[in-house]
Amino acid sequence: MGVDGETVVLKNMLIGVNLILLGSLLKPSECQLEVTTERVQRQAVEEEGGVASYNASGKERPVVFNHVYNINVPLDSLCSSGLEASAEQEVSAEDEALTEYTGQTSDHESQVTFTHRINLPKKACPCAGSARVLQELLSRIEMLEREVSVLRDQCNSNCCPESAATGQLDYIPHCSGHGNFSLQSCGCICNEGWFGKNCSEPYCPLDCSSRGVCVDGQCICDSEYSGGDCSELRCPTDCSSRGLCVDGECVCEEPYTGKDCSELRCPGDCSGKGICTNGTCFCQEGYMGEDCSQQRCLNACSGRGHCQEGLCFCEEGYQGPDCSAVAPPEDLRVAGISDRSIELEWDGPMAVTEYVISYQPTALGGLQLQRRVPGDWSGVTITELEPGLTYNISVYAVISNILSLPITAKVATHLSTPQGLHFKTITETTVEVQWEPFSFSFDGWEISFIPKNNEGGVIAQLPSDVTSFNQTGLKPGEEYIVNVVALKEQARSPPTSASVSTVIDGPTQILVRDVSDTVAFVEWTPPRAKVDFILLKYGLVGGEGGKTTFRLQPPLSQYSVQALRPGSRYEVWVSAVRGTNESQSTTTQFTTEIDAPKNLRVGSHTATSLDLEWDNSEAEVQEYKVVYSTLAGEQYHEMLVPKSIGPTTRATLTDLVPGTEYGVGISAVMNSQQSVPATMNARTELDSPRDLMVTASSETSISLIWTKANGPIDHYRITFTPSSGIASEVTVPKDRTSYTLTDLEPGAEYIISITAERGRQQSFESTVDAFTGFRPISHLHFSHVTSSSVNITWSDPSPPADRLILNYSPRDEEEEMTEISLEATKRHTVLMGLQPATEYIVNLVAVHGTVTSEPIVGSITTGIDPPKDITVSNVTKDSVMVSWSPPVASFDYYRVSYRPTQVGRLDSSVVPNTVTEFTITKLHPATEYEISLNSVRGREESERVCTLIHTAMDNPVDLIATNITPTEALLQWKAPVGEVENYVIVLTHFAVAGETILVDGGSEGFQLVGLLPSTHYTVTMYATSGPLTSGTISTNFSTLLDPPANLTASEVTRQSALISWQPPRAEIENYILTYKSTDGSRKELIVDAEDTWIRLEGLSESTDYTVLLQAAQDTARSSLTSTTFITEMERGNSIKR
Repeated sequence: MGVDGETVVLKNMLIGVNLILLGSLLKPSECQLEVTTERVQRQAVEEEGGVASYNASGKERPVVFNHVYNINVPLDSLCSSGLEASAEQEVSAEDEALTEYTGQTSDHESQVTFTHRINLPKKACPCAGSARVLQELLSRIEMLEREVSVLRDQCNSNCCPESAATGQLDYIPHCSGHGNFSLQSCGCICNEGWFGKNCSEPYCPLDCSSRGVCVDGQCICDSEYSGGDCSELRCPTDCSSRGLCVDGECVCEEPYTGKDCSELRCPGDCSGKGICTNGTCFCQEGYMGEDCSQQRCLNACSGRGHCQEGLCFCEEGYQGPDCSAVAPPEDLRVAGISDRSIELEWDGPMAVTEYVISYQPTALGGLQLQRRVPGDWSGVTITELEPGLTYNISVYAVISNILSLPITAKVATHLSTPQGLHFKTITETTVEVQWEPFSFSFDGWEISFIPKNNEGGVIAQLPSDVTSFNQTGLKPGEEYIVNVVALKEQARSPPTSASVSTVIDGPTQILVRDVSDTVAFVEWTPPRAKVDFILLKYGLVGGEGGKTTFRLQPPLSQYSVQALRPGSRYEVWVSAVRGTNESQSTTTQFTTEIDAPKNLRVGSHTATSLDLEWDNSEAEVQEYKVVYSTLAGEQYHEMLVPKSIGPTTRATLTDLVPGTEYGVGISAVMNSQQSVPATMNARTELDSPRDLMVTASSETSISLIWTKANGPIDHYRITFTPSSGIASEVTVPKDRTSYTLTDLEPGAEYIISITAERGRQQSFESTVDAFTGFRPISHLHFSHVTSSSVNITWSDPSPPADRLILNYSPRDEEEEMTEISLEATKRHTVLMGLQPATEYIVNLVAVHGTVTSEPIVGSITTGIDPPKDITVSNVTKDSVMVSWSPPVASFDYYRVSYRPTQVGRLDSSVVPNTVTEFTITKLHPATEYEISLNSVRGREESERVCTLIHTAMDNPVDLIATNITPTEALLQWKAPVGEVENYVIVLTHFAVAGETILVDGGSEGFQLVGLLPSTHYTVTMYATSGPLTSGTISTNFSTLLDPPANLTASEVTRQSALISWQPPRAEIENYILTYKSTDGSRKELIVDAEDTWIRLEGLSESTDYTVLLQAAQDTARSSLTSTTFITEMERGNSIKR
């Protein structure tokens, strides 16, 4: 083989090695690249697919290398656009599945030609990164070509003489595996890093090119160099790990570029219509797109649309040639109108950020206002407008703070409906109406009164400043519909209406006549209207006894009222009734006459007085007028006698003339009224001679003296009767005042009486006892005998004594009698300090000068003495123990009696005489009792010793506390038996001194207020009645934990709200705050006890929230306090689409 053949073999070896390296760099998992290398020697290369052909002969015949690459490439645009070749041509139709790209590289000097045949099956290679792989393949091929060029330089030096080797070379020395055997030099050409005959000795190539340090045959290069011999420049930043470094230059991977492969390659290299900066195309004017391949639209469609062939297709919500204008809403319509609001609806795109609603009154100087609502709304209600005004309304769509052209409407609000219509006064023919004024300007009012039967009616127009109207001339008893309407220009407000009925007219000119003490006659003028009946009522002024009612049929216009109370003030009412309507009553008052007193009589009479008595009048009189005089008309007198309580009244006429007949008249008097009199005649008694006395007596005579009788008499008559019983009389002239009876029996007792006489009338007699001669004391009489005293009376001695001597002593002690000297005029005395149950001897003598009469002797036994030292102990509500000391006298038993001091029966018990105490049972609680005790012997009873006691009060029971709140509690109990004056409640808590509360005795409950929350209380209670006090009862309770107060929601926004409160008075651990919305969501928070506010975040827009808050302490929970709020929408109220 010649030099050319060896060169070919060497080149084939080198190319094969490089292709093997190239194939190893490919990723079969991605692209399945098959590489086949064949060496062919062609006489000529025909032109194929636009590839040039070269012809040579002998030495100049080229050596052709065919590199066939079978690459499975996908049919996407990238798989066929990343490979650069010198020529391109599609394969023939015979093989649609395979496209062959052929490239040829020729070295004319060495005539070594490389042909690259790359087969790209269209239906193969479903890889995603094929473009990058093909680009890398192209870079590898370029490197291969550079290495072959180096080989060519070596071969041109004719290093391998033709005589170096001949024939087929089947064996080539391995050079220790570190080099290649050279036929030219017939020796090993060592690889870098090795030397020696057999390349077995390592060394650094080129001595690291003086750009590094050789260590064990390897170069450690300086920072700016790399490679095995440090001959290669290091690429900037190692090509950013995005390419290969070749001679200091980066061969970048797709899609990167730049010196250090740090920049992105632009798509399509910006199509030649722009500048690529770090992967982004900056297009020339008129172009756009990622690769500047698209024609630019006006203002790039303002970023709100896509450009297609220079025309903008705008996004929803935008319009215009450059999509710069926001599309306005469409079809603005009025959904509702009231007096202060307008409800609007419209159609609009979904992409709108918000809508701006502008509204302004058309009137001059009207203020323009705005409201913003979210873009997903299709309507809004404008509120707080003025009634009766026309508004210019504009609705703008807003996207990214850009307003569209407006869509407009002109809308007028309604006039407000008048409010507060009510009727102030209603009569038979008039109705006064009132209503509330408007706060805005309008023209006036229209008011109408339309009868319910729609027959006729009245309409009036009023100025705008009038808010009341009195309609006259209506029909009595008629129902009207009243309408009030506001007017402005041609507009009318909705009417406010109410119905009213006029009062039916009633009777008039009421008159009461012919009034007596029990009857009155009532007259009136009938009503004009047709009525069902006349209602007549009458009764006492003040309401006593109620009213008497009569239903009288028309046309009756008078009635006699009977069975009235005399002397009483009556009121009478007359009204008309039709259906359920009653007219206004006509009323008057009258007073019945006073009835005269009845059954006038003389109760008793004396010489100078008459006791009169009569039955009281039925009328409520205050007094009676008594008139009396003699029948001759002399001594006329009047007197007023107050009415007595009870059925009768008495009066005594005094200073009358004895023995004279009087005429008496008595009238009842009430206020200024006076009844007719009740009359009678009555005669006084004759005056009696008085002070009849014996002035002297002898054996046969008695001298008398008396006081002259007043008044006219004829004479005196003296009657004297001795003890023998034969009476004698004597007449004495009327002018005499003394007389001596003679021819009497000696030593006889006479009963002497004197009377005055006038005609057949006789006065009362005056009597005296007398004796002829001397008369001793007689008739000792004992009365009011007790255990220690006795009352003694006796008759007069005759003649009168100078003095009296009384002696007394117990019967068995007569020698020690007690003497008492008495005045001669005394006729009784009381002996005190006597011994109980003892018989006493009593004698009495009269002393006349030196003469002492014979004593009159009597005896009396004192009564037994009562027990002593009575005491009361062990008092309970129903019993008491009575103790005493026994009496001195002997007795059979004790009698204990007791009864309530107010009303009640007397109970008694017999107690043996051997005991000195007794327990009385079955008494009533809290009752005052009178207890008496005496001793009994046979039928004789001692005086009673008494004492007063109160039984103890019964205790109130069942004291409980109910309806307990943080600051209040209701105490309830059951009252004790017996009367209670007051209850005393003592309220204590902790160690604090108790609060005392006094409650009325008629109560069985008391509301405690002002308590401390969450506090334990003790309540003690007892009842009192006068000096009595019941036992004490008690109960315990604890007030509840008080809730926080003044829970308020403020600073409410679309998604947050500030909740604040005032803390409770009680000590707490924390708060439990719960808030829930109308959609059912609920959250609970625990808040520290020191906090008094919390801000709720993350709320939903336009949502009703309820906040509940309670305080907590241990297991106790306060009651809930709540508040509500609504998160904002944006502004105003709106209708969501």
